[in-house]
This record gives sequence, structure tokens and C-alpha cells, in this order.
Amino acid sequence: MHPRAAQLSSWAHDHRDRAYLAALSLLRDPDAAMDAVQEATARAITAADRFEDGALFYPWFYRILKNHCLDLLRRRQRRGVEDEEAVSTLPAPSETDAPLLTHEREAAVQRALARLSPDHQEILHLRHWQELTYDEIGAILNVPTGTVMSRLYRARRALQDALAADPRWTP
Repeated sequence: MHPRAAQLSSWAHDHRDRAYLAALSLLRDPDAAMDAVQEATARAITAADRFEDGALFYPWFYRILKNHCLDLLRRRQRRGVEDEEAVSTLPAPSETDAPLLTHEREAAVQRALARLSPDHQEILHLRHWQELTYDEIGAILNVPTGTVMSRLYRARRALQDALAADPRWTP
């Protein structure tokens, strides 16, 4: 076992919640997302010798997780398994805590997000749900920070357009 494996395992544990949300946004299945995080952790530990000194852990780990999730989605497609539609990636408000309007707005955002390209969904998820910095997103996507900024701009505009096209959206 690589000497850094224990440290990588600890870091993966520290980022477990963030990784789960990322896997959930890709797989749209809570059980599969949890399994994917566990498998990605195992793969990261196995690949400990490829983790570069001084590199940020989460972008490296996210790429492992994303690749595993994409493999799972390809296998689903080959088997003809269809994704469930109504699984939300945003935390749902409690019926007693949140007014109905808030719930309806979040549902409209989810419908609009579902209409975006996977690239737009991913960059919005990384920035707004995982709250990664532009530099972290750039490391994950292997692009310069300026490219992250322009892609985020385009993704936000696409989301605004999708919301504007939804008759149930009320700003």
C-alpha cells in the first residue's frame, strides 16, 4: 500500500458529503450515489501513487468520482435502464418550514436545470451547490480560470432562459 493511502482515505472521508452531492447530481439515485462515493474512495486509495504532491485533493478525487459515475451511466444505457426523472438534487424544503412558493420556485429551478446541457449542469453544480472556487473548478475541468468564468456565465444565461420559458416560474 502506498504511504499516502491513509491520508487520501482521510481526505476522502472529509469530502464525503460534497462527493455524495456530486454523485447524486450525476446519477440521480441516492443509493447509487453512496455506492459511487465508496467506490471512488477505494479507487483513489488504489491510485495514491498518481496523486501529485501539492495538488488539491478534491479536484483530483472529483475526476475519479465523475469518471466512475459516467461509467455507471453508460452501463445503465447499455442495459436500457432509464433515469428516474423526479429525483431532486437540491435539498427539498420541509413542508412545515418552507412556504409553498419556495417549494414551487425550487421545483421550477430543478425543471430548468434538467433542460440544460450536462456541461452547464456540472459547472453550475460545482460552483453553486458544492461552492468550489473558480480555481478548484478549473483544476477539475482542466481549464484556465478565465474559461471557468465564461462557462459559468453561459450556463447562468442558459438557466435564466430556461426559467423564463417556464410558465410556472415567478421571479
